[in-house]
Amino acid sequence: MNDDKLKITLRIADLKHPLALRVDYGADEKYWRDAADLFNKRWAFYRDKYRDGLMDSESVMAMVAVEIARLYCEMVQDRKTLLADLKKLEVEAENILNEHTVKE
Repeated sequence: MNDDKLKITLRIADLKHPLALRVDYGADEKYWRDAADLFNKRWAFYRDKYRDGLMDSESVMAMVAVEIARLYCEMVQDRKTLLADLKKLEVEAENILNEHTVKE
């Protein structure tokens, strides 16, 4: 048994059995619990939205998974854009510093 792991149990949607996971202590546990909470909130939203029976629970779970994956892709692109902008600012700051260093 790995002593540096924590066993947690997460309830997901209407699954009969909770998910049992071994996670790192600290922030990792919080991320897993927050992820389960987000998933359950979105699942409840879509379950209520499609209450008329157009979507079964598995389809709703798939919709939530795709929505979260889309958000992840958006976050990755935003991060790339942010890093590119930071690189431009770094180059501009370096140019300004070099101009002032040369003049003095």
